[in-house]
Amino acid sequence: MFTGNLACKEIVLNQLFSASRLFHFNKLFSKSSSSIEHILKSIDKSEYVRYKFPKCINNLVDIKQQQFDSSFTIVPDIVSVDEESRLIDEIEKSLKRLRYQHDHWDDAIHGYRETEIIKWKDQNNSNVIQKLRNRVFAESVTEQMQRVHVLDLCDKGYVKPHIDSIRFCGNIIAGLSLLSDSVMRLADEKHPDTYVVYALLPRRSLYIMKDSARYQYTHEILSDGAASVFNDRQIVRERRVSIVMRNEPPVEAVK
Repeated sequence: MFTGNLACKEIVLNQLFSASRLFHFNKLFSKSSSSIEHILKSIDKSEYVRYKFPKCINNLVDIKQQQFDSSFTIVPDIVSVDEESRLIDEIEKSLKRLRYQHDHWDDAIHGYRETEIIKWKDQNNSNVIQKLRNRVFAESVTEQMQRVHVLDLCDKGYVKPHIDSIRFCGNIIAGLSLLSDSVMRLADEKHPDTYVVYALLPRRSLYIMKDSARYQYTHEILSDGAASVFNDRQIVRERRVSIVMRNEPPVEAVK
């Protein structure tokens, strides 16, 4: 999500996709649908993902969960403690003159600072981000965006439910979570009270949303006051910095 004068100025909160349009996007990006799973190490999703789906005698719920599983990935410990420290050091220099904002042009974010980085000054940081890019966008059918979006949430900050506009980014959104564990809540846009997923994003982890999870589910970052328990562990969210990477939208979406 980009805000203010940044490149991506539109958040779609209630954008509905017809079945035919979703089929078009799935077909367009079919080459990427299985690329991430065999590149990133496999993980036990039960440790990081909690579903609140209805119990049903037919297989609709199973299909919905399979679609989500195939389009949402969390990779823990993707960067080291030292790599996190070097990234934060450079980010702090870009943010030091900025104050945390508590109003937003579309009321989507509260308690945040943000910037964009196109070229990292520290070569080690550049290498780390490029390593992540190579994994995330290995088979993307559109070009990856060269700039990354850096979002700094204070301990009381949060991001409201939204779907990133299809006009400004493609089918893959990946975020590196730094400084704090956090919880992302995702909800099916058409049935927000029926199909809900809570995802634990550990510090120094990478999340990847693509295809179904990217287009059909709103996502939000819960505040520190939200009740968040995973495997009997209380998640306390502190200041969180995320580095968000995206690919370019297909030409059809820009028109």
